Amino acid sequence: MKQLDFAIRQYQETSPVRSGFDEDSISRLAVWYEEDIAPVLEEYSRRPRFRRYASWPITELQHGAKTELRDLIEQVDHSLVDCAQAILETIAPDEILTAMQSEFPPVEQVSSGTFTTDGVTDEEEVEKRMEWNRTDDLLRQLNRFAGRPWEDLVNIQDYFGTQPRVSSVENGIAICFADSIVSLNPRLLPIGNFIVRSMWERIRPSRRLFSESRDYLKMIGSKLGKHLWAKVEDTHRQYESDYDALQHALENFESKQVTDACIALTQVYVATNIKADVSWLGLDSQTVKRGASEIKARMRSLRGPELHDRIAAHLTCLQDLYKEESAATAKLERLIASRRLVVDRDERLVFWDANPVAVSRRQLEFLRLLAERVTTKRAVIGNDLDPTESVSNSALSSMVDRLRKRLPHELSAAVKHNGEGYYLDLPDNEVFVFASQTTCVTQA
Repeated sequence: MKQLDFAIRQYQETSPVRSGFDEDSISRLAVWYEEDIAPVLEEYSRRPRFRRYASWPITELQHGAKTELRDLIEQVDHSLVDCAQAILETIAPDEILTAMQSEFPPVEQVSSGTFTTDGVTDEEEVEKRMEWNRTDDLLRQLNRFAGRPWEDLVNIQDYFGTQPRVSSVENGIAICFADSIVSLNPRLLPIGNFIVRSMWERIRPSRRLFSESRDYLKMIGSKLGKHLWAKVEDTHRQYESDYDALQHALENFESKQVTDACIALTQVYVATNIKADVSWLGLDSQTVKRGASEIKARMRSLRGPELHDRIAAHLTCLQDLYKEESAATAKLERLIASRRLVVDRDERLVFWDANPVAVSRRQLEFLRLLAERVTTKRAVIGNDLDPTESVSNSALSSMVDRLRKRLPHELSAAVKHNGEGYYLDLPDNEVFVFASQTTCVTQA
């Protein structure tokens, strides 16, 4: 039985829903993560396809990405701001503002609750009265969107969880909006594609705000005999069209479930493995460290049982990682995950520690020869590259110098010269050479 299948089956025995979320189930869950999940995540995290899906929101959506989805995001960004500004301009005349204030006068709101200073002594009832002005609140929200308070709708620092949005600072303590706190916002979920969900939390409130603004303007316009909404209608229609296009694209793109699974399992990998290497995500180390801490805290929180269930569901989705691919592709990626150097001599692909290395045709031929002779350490000389074309030692040396600049440090250091030519100083079980077009696999 494959390790992945075994881990999925084991969760059925450790699920908090089945056994009750008590000390015993917590201990068994810890064993499940350490013994069953850890080896799966360690191996899959080195597979190119897994990495491609796990880094999808970063590579496809962030600023500078040359993708159709990124274009849709920028369209929504522009039309959202344009719509907010158009509504503000329509409301701005004194006659309109006065009419709105008259139609929606301030109302008093009462909030009550209890508090205690030390958590032990008797609670004290507290009642707070405040005035709410609907028009002022509408203008405040419109001004916020019109002012574009975000650097970008997509923030890759949200990978492990939405970055809290500060509303105010009191006594040196930042007070954050509840909708940007993962534990307080059910829409964010405790794990998964936070970059997309966080983006929607920035966008979504605008839709309701603009719909309310439309109702208010139509109402005031009817009383004043003015077609106020007509001034905004085209801009709002463009916003709605852009919003719907982006929403449809993000909810219906190919392999969405597998992508979400790879993202969530990468988060688990970082949270449960102190030595996890996710440099391929392109995130700074501080973001990864903070993210690991946040995911671990959620695993221990009241949402823990939900999070464990979601992880088990994501593991099941991982079974579809190669659904549309041949068995040979899955086998190749397992090899890439298990070997340090893998060379595809047909497709001109080189992987070192599961990361692709860009090389020229002749450089790949040189690496292939090195890899195929790794067991015997037989040297590669100039004539080996092309028997029909004499390659001098100096020309070969120059080519190797250029190649070293492209190679990761450890791989570059493993390419050594013995006086006759070059050889690869690596254990033979860390090197693999194959021919993808013929599915012929050659072990060095």
